[in-house]
Amino acid sequence: MTGLTDIARILDEGPESARASLAANPDAPPEALYYLMGDAAPGIRAAVAANPASPHQSFATLATDNDQTVRQALATRLADLAPGLPPDQQDRVAQVAWAALATLAEDAAESIRVTIAESVKDLPAAPRSMMLALARDTSLRVAEPVIRLCPLLTEEDLLGLVAAPPIGATLAAIARRPAISETVADALVATGDAATITTLLGNGTAAIRESTLDALVVQAAERTAWQEPLVRRPDLPPRAALALARFVAEELLGTLIARADLPADIAVRIRGAVADRLAGAPRPGESADDAASRAGILLQAGVLDESAILRACRGGEAPFVTAALAGLAQVPQSVVDHAVVTRCAKSLAGLCGQAGLSDAAAEAVVELLAPMAATVTVAPSLLGDGELRWRIDALSRAAAP
Repeated sequence: MTGLTDIARILDEGPESARASLAANPDAPPEALYYLMGDAAPGIRAAVAANPASPHQSFATLATDNDQTVRQALATRLADLAPGLPPDQQDRVAQVAWAALATLAEDAAESIRVTIAESVKDLPAAPRSMMLALARDTSLRVAEPVIRLCPLLTEEDLLGLVAAPPIGATLAAIARRPAISETVADALVATGDAATITTLLGNGTAAIRESTLDALVVQAAERTAWQEPLVRRPDLPPRAALALARFVAEELLGTLIARADLPADIAVRIRGAVADRLAGAPRPGESADDAASRAGILLQAGVLDESAILRACRGGEAPFVTAALAGLAQVPQSVVDHAVVTRCAKSLAGLCGQAGLSDAAAEAVVELLAPMAATVTVAPSLLGDGELRWRIDALSRAAAP
């Protein structure tokens, strides 16, 4: 480190480069750094603001410097200090540091306010007034982390923000906050803001009254964006789950069926509702992929049975029957497809036997999938176990790429 005489010379008449070097030196005397805080060059003042050796007495002045780079440098430095600061009532340095942070939290430059908000968002020692100011900021980048994580915000604070949100996105930020109360959730729902309610439903830690959920489930028939978060919601009330089974998008039914937290009787009723929806009337124009998806959901639900196969056969739903037969027989669909292409009645009968279908159901399957072979249909019950296994193995080998 330069001697005191040289430091004095630099402060008195040194070139800007020498002053800048001194301002950035963590071994510089605090008195020299305090003096350089008033330097005419903004870069030197910014170096002082960033220097961890700068005395806390400089914070207030630097926090109101007319150059943004200086204030940003101080904000970055104080952001590093903030997690280790005690409450401002307990320590003089902490009091000065928190005061400077509060000043910067109201800075005209959004980037500075963002720096402060990110550094203090979850600190219980932060001044409550500063945190409220940040939560009410009109920049979502500033307010969102504080609204979501600040432990100092009370239910009353949150209700005030819901009643008078500084910006529309404030509501969604509150909806993302962990463990919000039923009262806050009700207030968010009462706003009628669909995007906010979608976010709230996706917050698995939010407490939502069962009556509120019931009302949202009714609306979810039209508000399709609410369906997935409702289906995936922890502790979904049984009544709501059963209602959802009757109208949610088909791609969500598998998730609903797979829930292990529902009472057994409700799970049975949900499977029945799914069967009624997916194994009902034929669907003209349905793609083969959609039919396979429908069959897969029924299989997962445990309700893909002979009656569903027979209804589909009567409706001429060949893609569904093909996918359903593959699922029940536990073979790749390519195996069933090969049996259909080759119009082998015995092979189809063997697949029906492996699927557990009766002779009558097997006859209906063959008539639909291989009508030219129907005259030589062989009942699965007439195929021995050895022949059945041989035919399935042969189909598997033939269908292999």
